[in-house]
Amino acid sequence: MGHALGNNYGKFYSFLNKPVELDLNFIVDSTNGNGLGVRSVKGQGVANVFMNTSVSPGKGPNGYLNPNPASGYALIELEYNYNKVACASSAIVSPLTGGPLAINGAALTPGLPYVIVSVGHGPAGSATIMPGADIDGSLASKYFSLYDSYGNTFIIWFSVSGVGSPPSGVSGTLVQQSILANATAAQIGTALVLTIQNLPSGISGVFSFTASGTTTVTVTSTQNQPLAGPPQDGFSPLQTGFSFALVNYSTNLQDWQGVGVPKGVVPNIGVSFIATASGYSTGGGSSGLVELSGVSGIDSIETIGDPNQSLSPIPMGGSPNVGGWILIQYLLDGVVTAPANNSVITINLMLEQGTPVGGNSEA
Repeated sequence: MGHALGNNYGKFYSFLNKPVELDLNFIVDSTNGNGLGVRSVKGQGVANVFMNTSVSPGKGPNGYLNPNPASGYALIELEYNYNKVACASSAIVSPLTGGPLAINGAALTPGLPYVIVSVGHGPAGSATIMPGADIDGSLASKYFSLYDSYGNTFIIWFSVSGVGSPPSGVSGTLVQQSILANATAAQIGTALVLTIQNLPSGISGVFSFTASGTTTVTVTSTQNQPLAGPPQDGFSPLQTGFSFALVNYSTNLQDWQGVGVPKGVVPNIGVSFIATASGYSTGGGSSGLVELSGVSGIDSIETIGDPNQSLSPIPMGGSPNVGGWILIQYLLDGVVTAPANNSVITINLMLEQGTPVGGNSEA
């Protein structure tokens, strides 16, 4: 039976003395103003990565000037001394192309791969309230519940020409809504807008909702989160003569899953997925953006020469010159070719730091 850590249960064995695994990651960027031909270099133990630049060559963090390799080559400077390069492997992540596409429309093509470039947010939760008119005080003491996205429940009850009382045995913040007897639906809607838009969220200076309308009142959360639920009639369905509906109710996660991000994967910049729909806007839609995958323009990476001969350089010119140099070339069908800008290059190096012990040696 297999194991998640492999047959050796996560242990690593090597005949190297003090093996060191170095992971290098950088983005090709020949036009970057840093003059290094790359950006976003990541990898402990790497001092510099130099590639061809179309601007004036710049200096790396340690002050070494980019020698500006010809297009299609890269020079890697290690930060520490090593005795041997045991092996090297690489991976190429394609750049993006075509510009940002919104996932809340119909811009995606099902079956194609996309990469998240902006997580965005879901819609501000919203609902509609369609008031019914008061008939000779019929709304006195009637109420409905309104839920915000901050965790509050408001119980809005009606006082009609001074007649009416708040409900008892309910959970929430009691809010009196005063109207005149025989107020029309539009008059009641206008009054509700003023009351609802001043409901406190519990955060200083922040209200729970914005509100607008007359015969149909639209209530919208002041944060980009769904409401805790649709407004609800107080006693029994439509006992107030009002009707309620949710308009925007989706979460950002639901929106991303709606276009193909697998369940359990947190939408973050750089996440790739296969589109399962051209867009998703049910319940509001996310402001998230994606881009199509492009091509790097290369198919392999090779080292040039014997990198073991340029490790641990001797002190010279007043500088310790520790580290070492590894020269690589990028190929397409066997021809030296520069990777497309914004391609992400990952190189894994297995190095020996300690003095070799035992084993066969070559004359």
